Amino acid sequence: MTANSSDSADIKPTTSTGRSAVLAILVIGVLAAMFSWWWNYNRGRKALEFYGAEAATLIRTAPKVEILRPEPESNIDISKAPGLLNARASLLGDASYDWSAAAPRQQSPLFSMRFSRGESWVVITFDFENRTISNSATQRIATLKPKTADGWRQYLARAIEARRPRAATER
Repeated sequence: MTANSSDSADIKPTTSTGRSAVLAILVIGVLAAMFSWWWNYNRGRKALEFYGAEAATLIRTAPKVEILRPEPESNIDISKAPGLLNARASLLGDASYDWSAAAPRQQSPLFSMRFSRGESWVVITFDFENRTISNSATQRIATLKPKTADGWRQYLARAIEARRPRAATER
């Protein structure tokens, strides 16, 4: 049996279909990137207003993070503590705050944290009893959602416990 040469002559490569597919994929990629940017911008817009741009950048990226204690030499460096990246992100997400609640004055601040890079720093102070947080950059107070406040309370307690010196008998 011989192959019909006229059948192979009728098949012409269609480059317009390939170009259309590549163009469609490119357009979908650009639209997805725009949506992602818009989504991320809007999920932290109020937190950015609360902290200010410089303080928010320090909270996100500062190389040194400390829990401040009454005696400066007893500050606890948690810069490399497990979970710090997620903890930082929770401070910058609008979902962590109850923006509709009136923030009372801080009555019993238990923990303050300093985020610093060189000479730049911001201090945030937690009042877990009232579920509030304040920051030194804008001098404003916001109310945390219960889940966020409890998460930070537990995180800071674990960080302090992990750096507490062990008794000689426990070694």
